[in-house]
Amino acid sequence: MSGISKEVKLAMLRAKTDRELSILIRKELVRGMSLANVAAAKGSPSHAQAERAFDKAKALLPAIQNLRPTDRSKLEAALNELRGTLDALPQRSALQYGAGSGSGD
Repeated sequence: MSGISKEVKLAMLRAKTDRELSILIRKELVRGMSLANVAAAKGSPSHAQAERAFDKAKALLPAIQNLRPTDRSKLEAALNELRGTLDALPQRSALQYGAGSGSGD
């Protein structure tokens, strides 16, 4: 196998990885926004899951090497929108999630 073939295969694999990472990030952002929209307050189970989705998307975004600037901007805007939605949630109150209440979101 020649060096060019290996380089081409590596480039194709990198492109596939970038596409798959982009899809995964989009899915995490949609999931996070859905969870944030149903979260009653900060500290609720849905809020915690939405925060994890945000953290995962934020951590994966820099791993995409060959993302068009417009696509990166869209993902960053969605990430910022999710952060804003999470930050806008009210603080958890003891009355909402009292001990032994057995209620989640």
